[in-house]
Amino acid sequence: MTPDQRRALRRLAGVPRGIAESLMLAHGFSRELISGLVLFGLARVVTDTVRIGGETIAVELVMITDAGRRVLESVTARRPSPRAR
Repeated sequence: MTPDQRRALRRLAGVPRGIAESLMLAHGFSRELISGLVLFGLARVVTDTVRIGGETIAVELVMITDAGRRVLESVTARRPSPRAR
């Protein structure tokens, strides 16, 4: 797992209802990285609708899966915290 993949999973883990794909892109995550997480079952993308003003728009939300949480926990458990030193 790359540092960017871990960073993306950590960000997703902190938001149980998902993060708009556009916001993930704004945080520097590429579509390829997001697609890779989805391909490996670590994240999923769902379409939701929101009303802004009088307009309804579709939003793609990226959410961590249970498998993504397990991978993140196992990676975190293997890496000692820099603060522990």
